[in-house]
Amino acid sequence: MLWNSQFNHRPIYTVKDLRLRCFHNESDIFPYSFLQRFINLENLTVTCSSFTKIFSSGSVGTRHSDTTMKLKSLVLIELHKLEFICGDHSEMQFSLQNLELFEVFKCSRLRHIVPSSVLFENLVHLRGAFCNGLKNILSSLTATNLPNLETLSIDHCEAIEEIVASDKENDAGELGFLKLKYLRLYNLPHLRSFYKGRYNLKFPLLTKLFVVNCNMMETFSNGVLNAPKLRAVRVSFTSQDQWCWNGDLNTTINKLFSGTVMCTTLIISSHNSTLIVCILSH
Repeated sequence: MLWNSQFNHRPIYTVKDLRLRCFHNESDIFPYSFLQRFINLENLTVTCSSFTKIFSSGSVGTRHSDTTMKLKSLVLIELHKLEFICGDHSEMQFSLQNLELFEVFKCSRLRHIVPSSVLFENLVHLRGAFCNGLKNILSSLTATNLPNLETLSIDHCEAIEEIVASDKENDAGELGFLKLKYLRLYNLPHLRSFYKGRYNLKFPLLTKLFVVNCNMMETFSNGVLNAPKLRAVRVSFTSQDQWCWNGDLNTTINKLFSGTVMCTTLIISSHNSTLIVCILSH
């Protein structure tokens, strides 16, 4: 294979974008040591392969450990056997801690998108879609390691019941998504809440929230919720698509999905706002 050749031993400085695809041999291990040759690699896409692990300890080479990747973008597509993204090895954590964009599509065996072992201090955009094995996206502990997250989008993940997994052993305190501006929850048929635990949640910059085809949702969170800039939730009932608001986020979610018919809809432009009261039939 390519990474077993002499090409493997030469640093490569010119490549910034790389795609790995069609590794279908059951013995194939994610070629981390080979990728270390790409000194300036920023964007990596891995697709249509049989890897069960990405950035696992078994894929780390022993040579040139001082030339670890500093990826800015990682996209994983159609890795149907993928179960694990990152281990505890310090080199692997260093490779991912500079990520600004992380997207996962059609990885049906994956249980969690964001590994708890990595500090994603620079992550800005996170998206997961068509990952039907996901139970949640991240733990409450991991959520504290996303200080720069601005957009979070979760689409078409059938098994998800909550976005942030509650920690039953430590269920007091505060979680702050301090830079999150855009949150999209789309076609999550078993989603019941964003967070079931009792941490207080802070969203000081959140202005856009989409909750579409999440018909089992009961509430957004159980603790105190602070989202001072949020003035509407975009929801969908069959063919109807509305911006709705009932005083605060938890009340809005509860009334929308419990069958209450009255809905206050806000249509907000960049220069002014218009308040419209409408009736939805559930």
